[in-house]
This record gives sequence, structure tokens and C-alpha cells, in this order.
Amino acid sequence: MYIKVTTYGFDESRLDEALARMDGAIRKDLQSIAGLESVDECRIGEGQGMIISRYDSEESAMAAQPKIQEIFGEMAEYMTSPPEVKAGDVIWTM
Repeated sequence: MYIKVTTYGFDESRLDEALARMDGAIRKDLQSIAGLESVDECRIGEGQGMIISRYDSEESAMAAQPKIQEIFGEMAEYMTSPPEVKAGDVIWTM
């Protein structure tokens, strides 16, 4: 299992609009990515978000990058800072 944690800034005044867009075509795009097991998006502060993505392997995560970059490009109008990504293999789980 491979986890990616992405933090970013977003425009709070457009949150509902952004979430509606995520529930539409973006959800379908994410569901079509091979090896992507789950995506959780969290508000971690005023205008600050975090995405936790779980993949079946690092290889799947790397292969997904072009589509993920395309999705971030589609959502860029709602973002106030570029995404910052940290990732790694899971070494322990409960």
C-alpha cells in the first residue's frame, strides 16, 4: 500500500462550488484510476486542505500522475497555493 498526502490552500468563499465539481466528473475520473483505492479530503484550517490518497502500490501512484495533474489543473481556479505532496510506502497499519 502507498499513501500520498497533499496539502494546499483554497478559496473558502468557493468551497461549495469546488465540492460540487468534485462530486461530478472529478469523482468519475478518480474512480477510473487503476490502483487508486481511496481519497479523503479534509479541511485542516481556514482555507487549508489536505488530501489523503491510498494506492495499491507506488507503481500505481506513479502511473496515475498524469491524470492527477490534469485533475489538479481543472481545480486550480479554487486553489490559492500550489499542492505540496509527501508520499511513501505503508510500513504499519492498524
